[in-house]
Amino acid sequence: MTAELNSADDAGQAGASAHDAVAAGGPAAEDPAARERRRLLRFLLRLGHLLLATGAPAGLVEATLRRVAATSTMAHFNVLALPTVVFVNFADEEALRTEFTAEQGLVLRFDQIEAVYALANDAERAPIDGVQGLHRINQILSMAPRLGVGWNVLGHVLATVGIGLVLRPSGDVVLAAAFFGLVVGALKVVARDRGILTTLLPTFAAFVVALVALVAAQHGFAASPIYVLVASLVTFLPGGVLATATVELAYGDVVSGGTRLVYGMLQLVFLALGMLAAASLVDLPAERLFAPPPDAALRAWGPWIGTLLFALGHTLHYAARLRTLPWLIVVLLVAQAGQQLGNIAFGGYMSGFVAALIITPVSYMVQYRLAGPPAMVTYVPALWLIVPGSLGLIGMAELVGTDRMAGVENFVATLFSIVAIGLGSVVGTGVYNALFDPVFERAGTMADSMLRYLRLRR
Repeated sequence: MTAELNSADDAGQAGASAHDAVAAGGPAAEDPAARERRRLLRFLLRLGHLLLATGAPAGLVEATLRRVAATSTMAHFNVLALPTVVFVNFADEEALRTEFTAEQGLVLRFDQIEAVYALANDAERAPIDGVQGLHRINQILSMAPRLGVGWNVLGHVLATVGIGLVLRPSGDVVLAAAFFGLVVGALKVVARDRGILTTLLPTFAAFVVALVALVAAQHGFAASPIYVLVASLVTFLPGGVLATATVELAYGDVVSGGTRLVYGMLQLVFLALGMLAAASLVDLPAERLFAPPPDAALRAWGPWIGTLLFALGHTLHYAARLRTLPWLIVVLLVAQAGQQLGNIAFGGYMSGFVAALIITPVSYMVQYRLAGPPAMVTYVPALWLIVPGSLGLIGMAELVGTDRMAGVENFVATLFSIVAIGLGSVVGTGVYNALFDPVFERAGTMADSMLRYLRLRR
């Protein structure tokens, strides 16, 4: 999940794609009450659009919109959310009204994600006027970044160094990770909101980083190319997308889950293609991919310092509010501890399952019980922290070695590693639903939504 947002005009274009279907025989002019219902329906539509842009599961989006509609006394309300489109409708005494909108590359910063969930919470607690709700949405879309481009790039450097310390706390790896973090951070700024450039950025960044790292190792630079690759490319990992896809599939939402799964897999393929293109230009023996392990003292404190730097880097890079930082540190430290426990008990690949099993209910608890930031603000960075440590991306990065078959095997292991993390999220979500609040419900299937639609028409 990248961190910049299109302007409010983009959202207006998305809203303009909505259309209304009014039953024949309806009045030519609407009364004020009907006009307010239409505005409220448009507000619910755009709110669902923003919730999808935060990366929330479709079931959570649908449940949130239904609660908001119930608070606003909108009877016979129906919603269907998919990863890139939201349908809403309701029946009044005169007509069945339906609107839909499609997501057009809308990407939110962390401060905007918090504002979206604050608006949803306010609308759940008390009825909100449609005009007021739409005004607040426009304010969220037009929020200027709190920090400039320099802080954005610095945040990416700190996050990259943090991952480097978690994976291999050595001076050479940390210095190389800082350099490549700067390069990738600058590339993300240049490609921001540039259409096809944004789409191709993971492949291009993977190619540039892999090529420079392999050439440097070929000429005697001591840092391990594998760990440098992992640290600098970690923010391109679709860990959150694949974990959400696994949760949705487990809860029976085949359309949304399958769509996200394909998209996440394609992101991994983009990264692999970039690394393979660089590896085809530079042949490096497999034994040169890994640097010698650091001393025991460095291994002991490095991951914990790296976790703190990773949290600070994300706060700067994704423009999160300062009050979010302590909560993010707590969740990331829990993720790091859970992964180390899982590694001791089950080994590298299952360590991600254990960490995801723990951080999922913790992130929900921070949001719903402790009045902290939304779960997506703490949960996704935690996944970025545990995916490399579970050996997933490390295995994929071994594609740059001369042993291509071993690289393919490790790529498959990467997929299983990320699926294990998604399964941990499924179990963790079930634990929180059972013990605390049923925040995640099974999303409505196409058949369910059509049945509700037909009932509304009667």
